[in-house]
Amino acid sequence: MMLRLGCAALALAFFVPLASSAADAQSERRTKSQKSRSVEQAKPLEIEGPLLMQVSLNEQRMYIYDANGLVTQTRISSGRAGHETPKGIYSILEKKVDHTSNIYLDAKMPHMQRLTMTGIALHGGVVPGYPASGGCVRLPFDFARRFFNLTDINQRVVIAPDVQSPTTFEHSLLFASLPSVAHAGPTGDRAEGPGANAVRVGVDVAETLLGVTSAHAATEPPGRTLESAAEARRAERQGLVDDITEAGERRAKAAEGEKAAARAIGDAKAAAKAARSAANGAAREAYKAKAALQSQERALKKVVSRIPNNPAKMRADRLETLRAQEAELRSGIAPREEEVRRTAEAAKDAADKAATADKAVAAAVAGLKEAKAEIKNAAAAETAAKKAVATFDRQEQNRGLPVSVFISSKTGLIQVRQGFEAVLEVQASIADPDVPLDTFVFTAVGWKDDSKTDLRWTATEVNEHSTRIGSGDVEVDNKGKRKSQSVPPPPETDVARAARTLDRISIPKEASERIAEVVKPGSTLIVSSYDVARSETRYAGTDFIVQMPEVVAKITKPTPRPRPVELVEEQGGGGCFFFCSSSYSSSKQRDRRRQRASGKSSVW
Repeated sequence: MMLRLGCAALALAFFVPLASSAADAQSERRTKSQKSRSVEQAKPLEIEGPLLMQVSLNEQRMYIYDANGLVTQTRISSGRAGHETPKGIYSILEKKVDHTSNIYLDAKMPHMQRLTMTGIALHGGVVPGYPASGGCVRLPFDFARRFFNLTDINQRVVIAPDVQSPTTFEHSLLFASLPSVAHAGPTGDRAEGPGANAVRVGVDVAETLLGVTSAHAATEPPGRTLESAAEARRAERQGLVDDITEAGERRAKAAEGEKAAARAIGDAKAAAKAARSAANGAAREAYKAKAALQSQERALKKVVSRIPNNPAKMRADRLETLRAQEAELRSGIAPREEEVRRTAEAAKDAADKAATADKAVAAAVAGLKEAKAEIKNAAAAETAAKKAVATFDRQEQNRGLPVSVFISSKTGLIQVRQGFEAVLEVQASIADPDVPLDTFVFTAVGWKDDSKTDLRWTATEVNEHSTRIGSGDVEVDNKGKRKSQSVPPPPETDVARAARTLDRISIPKEASERIAEVVKPGSTLIVSSYDVARSETRYAGTDFIVQMPEVVAKITKPTPRPRPVELVEEQGGGGCFFFCSSSYSSSKQRDRRRQRASGKSSVW
């Protein structure tokens, strides 16, 4: 026993230091790993210029680019089968640190960055290494938190099967800003001033975009600068304000006209009433005169009928009396006829005056209607002018934001938005319009020099189909998850293909001048054969969203939360007593389970 105790003590004394050293080494390695991981996670991302995010669905990765190229990349989890993440070009429309889905059972979506108004966003979530979301793009939680502080509203997000890196690109179609007075210099020595390149670019744009020659471009008003454009905008706004004043004066004048017309109607109705009364009196007098004449004529006719043709047949005194009555009646006929004529003329005059008075009433009523219509039109003009001023002021507030330009070969339109608000829509000229345009995103990443006139642009092609055969050769484990945490960056965009696409487009002068006033770093030009997603344009505060093809959201209301399920096992029955096995009994019990909800039962 003592020998055994001694051996045990010796073994314990020998192995305890070894175990302790191994545990210490493992603890030290764990500590170093945690420190290195914490240092890696806390390492801030440094960016310069606007960001462009590209999500590769095949690789399940997102690449982030700034003005200097690739900043970082991360693994993602896109939409699973049946809820695929739609391919296309998006913008960050809204940012919210703590967001809860109103579609997917109140799911938590931390550090949400909205891409569409119908349920697609970037947000933190579980990233298993394969498509698993309901359509959104999940980012690792820690990365989503750090990434959230780097992005700005209106920055572009491209989602495609395979993506291509943005490439530095120059083309005469790409916009340049108007020069400032401080850099434009006098007209005579502008060629030697810092803004000479901008002027040359402006001439090139006039020739290339507007389809005019250098001689014709030289006849355009020279020396257009940011300051002169600002002065023109001030004059434009003053004109809109003058329209408000003019419309207000029209409305006030029309209101006075309405009051005058109402008074005129009252006076005209009173005059018409008097005229109709006079006409009625004259008509009665004429009627009486005519009736008296007719009575006189009947009496005369009666007397004449009583005088025989042969006077010898009547006594002389009787005949004398009848002839005296005849003479008296005949002498009264002429005054009666004169009275009838006079009263008839008086009645006619009175009727004419009454008719004139009625016309005056009708004219006064028409004047009142015109006054009311003028008030309505003036009020509408005043409202429209005020709305125009409000829109102008809102666009002025948005002038500090990047501008978005979209050209579609499907519609043939060039559309301009700034601050998520439509600014301009005109017809573009596209060579071979039946041939679809390739889809590109051109991004202004910064100024070329201190003159802040010429911009540095990058070109990024967006393809709705898989373009890289070897994109699936990344090592994966037996569950299909990616083993490597980093993959090579995507191939660069073909600049020759981008140049051929822009060579087919000509932009109207109105659009080029409007864009030159507001273009700045962060601005984008999107060229595509697709139109903007119409299901998204019905929402206010959105940008050009191009889906390839468009996905029409069918979700109209939040998904209802399921009712709690109560499982109840039926008691008794089965016909198996002492000889049933436990597995048989349990299987029979599982088969008898019922789902009870809302007072109804159904087989689970």
